[in-house]
Amino acid sequence: MTFKRFTLAVGLLTLTAVAFAQDEDRGNFSAGLETNTTYYFNDEKTGAMAPEGRMGSNNYLKMDYTWKGFSAGVQVEGYLPPLLGYFSSGSSQYNMFGRYDFYAGYSGHGWDIRLGSLYEQFGSGLLFRTYEDRTLGINNALQGIRVGYTFGDFLTIKALYGRVRDIQDYTGVFVSGADLSLSISRAAKWDAFDWTVEGSVLDKYEVVETTNIPGVKPHTLGYSARMALGYAGFRLSGEYMNRQSDPGMYNMMDTTRSEAIQVDFGYTGYGFGALLSFRKLHNPFLQGSRSFDGMYTYINYVPALTQQHTYSLATLNPYTSQRDEIGGQADLYYNFRRGTVIGGKKGMKIHANFSTYYGNVTNMVSGDMHNELLFRDLTVDVERWFGSDFKMILFYSWQTYNHAPGAGNDESMWKSHTVVADLTYKFDRKNSLRLELQHLATKQDHKNWAAALLEYSFAPRWSVSVQDMWNYGDTKTHYINGSVSYSYSKVRAQLNFGRFKEGYQCSGGVCRMTPAYTGVNLSLIVAL
Repeated sequence: MTFKRFTLAVGLLTLTAVAFAQDEDRGNFSAGLETNTTYYFNDEKTGAMAPEGRMGSNNYLKMDYTWKGFSAGVQVEGYLPPLLGYFSSGSSQYNMFGRYDFYAGYSGHGWDIRLGSLYEQFGSGLLFRTYEDRTLGINNALQGIRVGYTFGDFLTIKALYGRVRDIQDYTGVFVSGADLSLSISRAAKWDAFDWTVEGSVLDKYEVVETTNIPGVKPHTLGYSARMALGYAGFRLSGEYMNRQSDPGMYNMMDTTRSEAIQVDFGYTGYGFGALLSFRKLHNPFLQGSRSFDGMYTYINYVPALTQQHTYSLATLNPYTSQRDEIGGQADLYYNFRRGTVIGGKKGMKIHANFSTYYGNVTNMVSGDMHNELLFRDLTVDVERWFGSDFKMILFYSWQTYNHAPGAGNDESMWKSHTVVADLTYKFDRKNSLRLELQHLATKQDHKNWAAALLEYSFAPRWSVSVQDMWNYGDTKTHYINGSVSYSYSKVRAQLNFGRFKEGYQCSGGVCRMTPAYTGVNLSLIVAL
């Protein structure tokens, strides 16, 4: 699609949407516009270089129309060009492009039918998932048809067929699958006990272009089986996934079968909550095409089961799921009731998380296979209000990150201790001041870091902040930036400016590497 055709499509669709919106008898119309645009500067201190043209802009226009049980919509995307860090930016392949997706559907009388762009998830996503995450730049929708039917409130069956999307277009790779979910407890009318069984099958068809590679077949067939039990505050669930080999660039031509098993046990009650998770993976990832290589075109979902940190220094080296791993996490929290000595007027929350993962890796020196620690994280945080005006959060994280599995030495293990004090003071119902102080201590990588953030909020519309990340252990570099945000009704705008560090951006346990940059960024979201 040329830029002129893209612009024309946006204009025509907008005019059509407005015409529908003016007549309520024709149904309901909704629309959303999102733009994320950055102007880049060269920065000799960090080595960050502005791209050609100095601009990056990711834009999305989504319009939906519903009438009774019928629905239709379109999403128009424009990358003019993509922001740095998206789609291996810097490649001329993604210099500037636009695209759009349509859908139409019906929901009613137990039926759920959709044509066009499809988003779907089987179970936890280990076997199959298509979704959109604009933060990461992921949109792996299928183009095809999905039909689902629900019997009463206890049985749901759905099937789909479609072709796989890459970043810019749809390919000649086709996916077909089916999913069944049966609530035995609802069918038997058990009120106190919950018992659900589920199962899925999936087939990816891709023409074999290279016939001299053993194990490469046009069909990649897989299945998953799931079960969940719940009683009172207890819940036990498990999933097993098995899939034929799908050798490609992304898995180093691995011809072994894909396997994954995940078990979760949880309890909630009396102010206490616990979640224990175990997972074992072998070659679990599935690309939309064997020629693809990258996170943007996976058609399944394998998130890291670790604590998802929000503080910047705790996210310097986040864990991402590996081809071979075994491990899990324990997540615990307790809420001290308000009115007690410890809880105070608003209660006190304490939370702890421990996660650890090992992998079967090849020693780079000897060539032998062995089990090696990949990641470990112990986190404790406490939140408490003092009176009705002052809130304090104290946070600690002890991490061990293996940045070079198989190196066979202790230097590959980066160990860090991160402490955070997050303080908020409310002057009144609308005005508040938040101070965030962080410190990371380590002898590896770039050694010690310190960070501070000061944010003032004029609720519900304005917020201003300034922050600095300072690497005083190695590079002696300050990453100073500021932010101004405004919200009113269905409009949200945010302006960021300054120097930003290279690092990982994570969402839902999936991460992408973002390059360092210095510049001005405008984020705008408008809903109609």
